[in-house]
Amino acid sequence: MKVKKSLAVLLAASTALGMLAGCGTTDEQTNTPDASKSAGGDQDTIVIGTIQDLSGSASEAGNANAWGVEYAVRLINEQGGINGRQLELVTMDCKGDVQEGINCYRLLVDEHNVAAIVGPPLSNPALAWVDLSEEDQVPIVGHFMDERCTTNEETGEPYPYMFLAEPGCAQQSYCIAAYGLEELGCETFATFYNAGLSYAVMHAEPFAEYVTAQGGTVVAEETFQAGDVDYRAQAVKIANANPDAVFVCNYAADNALCYDYLREAGYEGIILGNNTFQSPFNTLVKSDVYDCYFLMNYDMENPDDPSYPIIQKYMEETGTKYPIANACFGYDATMVLAEGFKAVDDPYDGEAVAAALAQVKDAPGAAHSITINPETHRTIGMPMLIAEYDEDFHIKVITSYTLSEEWDA
Repeated sequence: MKVKKSLAVLLAASTALGMLAGCGTTDEQTNTPDASKSAGGDQDTIVIGTIQDLSGSASEAGNANAWGVEYAVRLINEQGGINGRQLELVTMDCKGDVQEGINCYRLLVDEHNVAAIVGPPLSNPALAWVDLSEEDQVPIVGHFMDERCTTNEETGEPYPYMFLAEPGCAQQSYCIAAYGLEELGCETFATFYNAGLSYAVMHAEPFAEYVTAQGGTVVAEETFQAGDVDYRAQAVKIANANPDAVFVCNYAADNALCYDYLREAGYEGIILGNNTFQSPFNTLVKSDVYDCYFLMNYDMENPDDPSYPIIQKYMEETGTKYPIANACFGYDATMVLAEGFKAVDDPYDGEAVAAALAQVKDAPGAAHSITINPETHRTIGMPMLIAEYDEDFHIKVITSYTLSEEWDA
């Protein structure tokens, strides 16, 4: 079992009360009566943490993600646990805030002595954990799609304790760009995104890179900042440039606004979207939705898709009226982490667990097996779906895209 740095322990002791006000656990947030009583686990248990946005701007996705983690833990324990040991889960709320995320991380590591953490589908908080995870030797598996969360930009080397359980921003952007070029016959493109959101930036830039490399042209790039409420002027500029397709790559609320502003500005061309064009986008958008193609990780409304039973269970247990992919995201990340635990003698040996995670092959995901590329700590060979909305505003999957090795990084 690894021993934490004394400085970190002193820090936790001096600041615990303040941090608990922002992200403390409750009985409802853990699958044990009192997780602090078994902090660090024992011979029968392994304590893991998850940090999600449960009450901030991305709380709908965060709560679904948290449910997916809990559900996976439940199934793993029902099936005998990890090498005979049950998982204990401590869930914390980062409220979508970077500092709150750091506070939650410190409590999980210093107070609960977790063996590993399942992170959120939020890149901004995860970026703050890169150095911390290495200092404390705490593996983190999540859905923070910004490649800067998993790979050092300067050296190209993966961060030893950070792992992504779905295709990264670039991988996904390459897929939708390829679809626009190869299947829709687009030649000119624009991008429209939140420049203050790392998730959006790390979609838009690779999209433009792929388009240019494949002979297309980016004729407009319009951005806005978090907190902006009106981007009509940017939409007008894009409409005036009249590209064949516009790539919109934000969170759902901003995607709906961008879509509405573009149509309001008179743009009638193709709109390409990232994987947050799924629900609740269709509950937020006000314009008619047409010629809109977007990415999906799971065919959640298809009874033949392996993810369908998980989504149905999520909706049944939470009362949610529409499918949310994040329930599967939390499930997938936990299943990848479980594979790392299974491969080591001591789940609290963070260095050994991280080394095992880098070699994970064919982990049982919600819809696809998951293999981690040891050179990037991101998935490899994992397909993305291309979808649209039908006339009844139901999602219709059109095709599946798997990148060539050249671009699947």
